[in-house]
Amino acid sequence: MAQKISGILVDIDGVLITGNQRIPGALETIDFLTEQEIPFLLLTNTTRKSRVTIWHHLKRLGLNIDERQIITAPMAAVSWLKEKNVAEIYLLLSGSAVKDFRDFKITSANPDYVVIGDLGNDLTFDRLNTAFRLIMRGAKILALQKNRYWHTPEGLTIDAGAVVAALEFASGKRSLVIGKPRKDFFLQAAHKLGLPPDELAVIGDDIESDIKGGQSAGMYTIAVKTGKYREYIAEKTKIQPAAVIDSIADLPQFIISNQGFAE
Repeated sequence: MAQKISGILVDIDGVLITGNQRIPGALETIDFLTEQEIPFLLLTNTTRKSRVTIWHHLKRLGLNIDERQIITAPMAAVSWLKEKNVAEIYLLLSGSAVKDFRDFKITSANPDYVVIGDLGNDLTFDRLNTAFRLIMRGAKILALQKNRYWHTPEGLTIDAGAVVAALEFASGKRSLVIGKPRKDFFLQAAHKLGLPPDELAVIGDDIESDIKGGQSAGMYTIAVKTGKYREYIAEKTKIQPAAVIDSIADLPQFIISNQGFAE
């Protein structure tokens, strides 16, 4: 490891958990980081769940995480919209994450932005077409994330990126992506930890979102071979992580062997 690493940014789905199952070694690794006083945050592109819902889910699975250690794409979007003084939005979104946008007026009249997340089975033609018409009337597209797919217990599943791409294609307009792999999303995490980006390591299963995003922010990147990671995809991409480990269970030994800031 050529650079000094002082903190860790960890993806959730596919790295720590899959659905309602904890990935082997996740509990021990979180405990290791805590015991060694290594600062860490969990970064997630999950858009159906609010931060508090994610926190409760992780607690139920035995992971000792503080709610403040979780940064979500919806949270980042809320902060960005408030900074821009946006008041009215249309949500193409479902689940408890909708509650994160309670400070905004949700309208299908003349919103400033159409905010897009993963709807899962709540996606209907009517909702998609309503969003399309609003965009054609002048609303801008704010994508919470643009992942192509994610890993569920049933296998790989289409993610919000497909919906965003459909609306971009139909409207001829481009979206602004708030979550991973946006550089600012990672820099926000660095700011929260109070550490320079080049002293942070990103752990993820998604070559495009986690690895590419972390690299754009100047961070050390470690891919895990769990979740959505597929070796044939990793071999085809030009995005190469600094290191690859089998799973989150191997992170403690990797830190000890390569960095030396943990005993």
